[in-house]
Amino acid sequence: MKKIGIIGSRKRNIRTDFMKVKEAFFEVYEEGDWIVSGGCEKGGDLFAETLARMFGIPILILHARWRHEWNEEKKNFERTFNKAAGFIRNTPIAEHSDVLIACVQSDRTGGAEDTIMKFEKMGKGSKLTVV
Repeated sequence: MKKIGIIGSRKRNIRTDFMKVKEAFFEVYEEGDWIVSGGCEKGGDLFAETLARMFGIPILILHARWRHEWNEEKKNFERTFNKAAGFIRNTPIAEHSDVLIACVQSDRTGGAEDTIMKFEKMGKGSKLTVV
């Protein structure tokens, strides 16, 4: 059993991107494997959750710990800006993933790149697929 991390830019969020991730996923997936995701609502994280749901694959979602503050006027919690939360969350994604599939944007910046660098620093670079 291995854990397959699926990450990606929120800007790569169209059907053809999903199909590339799905194809890369099924090249490495074996019965009993898990998916690891960062829990965003777009891009690679959404693709990870979609694959898990479609095929009944267990998933470990590691959400960023954004700050939330109570808005008395609206009577709800609102997320406040805390850019570091996503980058902090990327470390456990890299740690928990035995294999990493990354759907990156052309300029190769942002959270997906941060996770890739951490994954490679852990000596797992040979188990990285970029789509």
